Amino acid sequence: MPNKLLVAVASTLVLVLTAVVVVLRRARTEHPPVSPTVPRIEDVRGSSAD
Repeated sequence: MPNKLLVAVASTLVLVLTAVVVVLRRARTEHPPVSPTVPRIEDVRGSSAD
């Protein structure tokens, strides 16, 4: 009987921790920097030739 209780408590704890992580990640307002344009191969070649 105690084993079933231990499994139930552990499962509940894992679910709660997972929910907290998901909520905290979605609540972040910072987004990683993104280039406004897609870099082109020609741009890269032109930069390295200088």
